Amino acid sequence: MKRLLGFGLCSITLVAGMSQAQENTLDYDLGAGDTAGPLSLSGEDYGFFSHGYLRFGIGSTDGEAFTAFKLNGAASKYRLGNESDLYGEASIGYRGALGNGSDFVAEIMLNGWGDSNALDYGSDLNADGDVAQAYLGIERLGSGAMADAFLWAGRRYYRRRDVHMTDFYYENLSGDGIGLENVALGGVNVSAALFHYDRDDDDLEYTSTTLDLRLHDIPLWQGWKGEVGLAWIDGDGDDQTGEDGYSVRLHAENGELPWGEWKNALMYGRGAGIDFDSKGNTAAGSDDSRVRFVTQALIKSSEDLETQATAVWQRTDLGDDTETWVSAGVRPQYNITKDFGVALELGYDWVESDTGDPGSLSKLTLAPFYSFGKKGYFSRPQLRAFVTWAEWSDEGVISDQDAFGTATNGTTFGLQLEHWW
Repeated sequence: MKRLLGFGLCSITLVAGMSQAQENTLDYDLGAGDTAGPLSLSGEDYGFFSHGYLRFGIGSTDGEAFTAFKLNGAASKYRLGNESDLYGEASIGYRGALGNGSDFVAEIMLNGWGDSNALDYGSDLNADGDVAQAYLGIERLGSGAMADAFLWAGRRYYRRRDVHMTDFYYENLSGDGIGLENVALGGVNVSAALFHYDRDDDDLEYTSTTLDLRLHDIPLWQGWKGEVGLAWIDGDGDDQTGEDGYSVRLHAENGELPWGEWKNALMYGRGAGIDFDSKGNTAAGSDDSRVRFVTQALIKSSEDLETQATAVWQRTDLGDDTETWVSAGVRPQYNITKDFGVALELGYDWVESDTGDPGSLSKLTLAPFYSFGKKGYFSRPQLRAFVTWAEWSDEGVISDQDAFGTATNGTTFGLQLEHWW
């Protein structure tokens, strides 16, 4: 059933995404984090709405089945021309007026994914799918502090943060729960959510409850805004799982700089809280910890040239092992005309662990694209051709060394369509 669901969603999102390719009713281009939930809609958008994402393409690695380059121990990879899977998610939602300025919101989203080699090399699709979101909510609960509040219950993508060029959701407390967002108190906004996670299968029996509290939209200086996030995870499981934990997250962002926007995050997690999500890390003990620093910038040099850059430093103490991950990358994108452009992505990952030798991976992608008459780094849809070259330090430090034998470099090429709405 899940295979059929996944395959069907890939097909549905392809049709739905292309049907909206030439017309976007919003007056801005959605970013990767704006595809889910009512907060991306304006106050006049009543009736049915839809959000979604599509990644669809084929490729080849050194003339064989397509594989992606990812360094072992790294939490993400540089994604341009480096995604060997199909993925789609599509939602249907409804928004209506309740009276006294309040609105009722409901949304359900399904997702699906599979192996892109099924389109070219005849391999098994390995399709799967799930319910990504299903929630009910009420927006604007009266006046004063609750004028912009949102009360919700169900399964949600909850205030996620990601780096688009690496698809790295470095803060992702999403899942099944209840929450109250955007309560105005003393010049800042407060959001709180309670999540529950339950896993019971042949591999693990584990439950967790997570309480997340955020103070956000804190005015700092010259257009900068801050956020403080605190989460407590109460885990319960078997076989030495179920340690409690917590996380503290500090954010500073400015989207109105003369040259573009800049986002920074400094995060600390302990015990089950080291993954900065709502599920908890079942392998982490009470003394285990992680420090993560993420910075990303979007540099808008002109209407035709925009560049995203990112860097990550992360140190994890887990058991008797200490692991450090460093990542840095840049992706300039230039629109030659309103329809055609080219993107170049350079990424580097390095991982060092007490239990093994250091490993590194360098990856370079050239991707000319067709942008359907839209300009901008986050404008979609985008149909691109790509060629990717990668080199790594030693045999076995990447996740799919078998595809390259004993080689420490490789090349991939292909076509991909990406869209969100």
